[in-house]
Amino acid sequence: MTDSFRVVVAAGTYDGVLAGWELNTTKNKFEIVFASPSHIGSIRSVAHQDTQHTVVSCGYDEVIKTHNFAKRQTDTGEVRTPSEYGTPCCSSFAQNHCLVGFSEGQIVIYKKRDWSVQHVLKGHEGGVSSIAVHPTGKMALTGGSRDGKLKLWDLTRGRLAFATKIASKESIDTVVWASDGSSYGFGYGSHVTVRDVASGSDLLDIELPSRVNQVCFIEGDDGMFLVAACNDGSLPVLDVPKSVDPNEQERFAVMAIEAVEGPVAGEERFKCIQAVQDYHVVTATSAGVISLMNLRGSVNMIEQDKLASKNASVNHREEDSEEESDDGRDDSDSDVEELAVEIVDSTQLGTGARITCLVAYSYTENGDDGVDGDVKETKKRKHEDGLSKPKADKQFKRSEIIGAGDLEKARKLVSKAKKIQKRNEEKKSKPKKN
Repeated sequence: MTDSFRVVVAAGTYDGVLAGWELNTTKNKFEIVFASPSHIGSIRSVAHQDTQHTVVSCGYDEVIKTHNFAKRQTDTGEVRTPSEYGTPCCSSFAQNHCLVGFSEGQIVIYKKRDWSVQHVLKGHEGGVSSIAVHPTGKMALTGGSRDGKLKLWDLTRGRLAFATKIASKESIDTVVWASDGSSYGFGYGSHVTVRDVASGSDLLDIELPSRVNQVCFIEGDDGMFLVAACNDGSLPVLDVPKSVDPNEQERFAVMAIEAVEGPVAGEERFKCIQAVQDYHVVTATSAGVISLMNLRGSVNMIEQDKLASKNASVNHREEDSEEESDDGRDDSDSDVEELAVEIVDSTQLGTGARITCLVAYSYTENGDDGVDGDVKETKKRKHEDGLSKPKADKQFKRSEIIGAGDLEKARKLVSKAKKIQKRNEEKKSKPKKN
């Protein structure tokens, strides 16, 4: 990762706190930007628009809020969702729209300009558990929480393109597109699949040892790989072939991080994972630890295995002799070869902060993000179509910026946010005096 890039991370918690970090690629150190009590109850989903620093959060309180990372501002706007749709569970941005999936099965398409509802799709029976918009913005994939269906939507016409059923009615908790839109991956239970769009064939279809919470693609000159955040604390990296060869049964994978056993296993399970740049990913654990990892080593290991397998198929005896000589020649570099993952930096949001969702992206510092124009337009139309500017909390600064490395200050900020939220809930629960 070059010095001209920064990594931005936003995470939502069970307590309704939204926290944001930036990682300076020169220092390779996370700096907390803000921590704000954005929702009453848990934050169910966060999403960002690729070309801008706009982040949207969806809460159990049936409120959608927008946040401006470029100006270190939270709660720049909000809209209350229709109560008959239930809780907003997942979200994803198109170019000019934001798609939100609800617990009652609807998929609502909001205009990003003023957050008015443009269209409502009857998505799934029993709720929408995951959603991902195609890189072109013309299609979207959604996974059902109880109907066992994966659906592709034509956003240009606002209707269903096709639907497919999985083997069981488990919740499809994660869907993701490849960067070129030619394939997509999804996971349910401990099963992961990568499917080619043009042929409809499965490029990868495998059962993992543990439940899969989220998947992402990492891509580069060596190809495309699927990384899974698993419930047992493991982080498998799986090679995705470019095409399906019926005669090829061998699959290549590396366990970048092994499963965790013992009393700490519950706290170390991976809840979220997002790809950011090259072979880098951002992960979040149940204990609230957020890490930036470089999986270049895992990719190198897979490529070495593929090369060895190819050579073995050509000449098994020749490969055996080469392998013996290689073993003696590369002993000095064995430590480098065995390094499947490099943890660039890790940070933790307070003590006992349980992360529910995460979004991460990278950007060029000198790039034109175009955020200001969008924010001005949102503020201008804040009284239209149900979009309103949230009232300021006198006891809490939503845009408070915390200095680099000042983790203790961040923890106090989160603790203060929780206390404020608790007081507000107690006030609401008290009966009004006549």
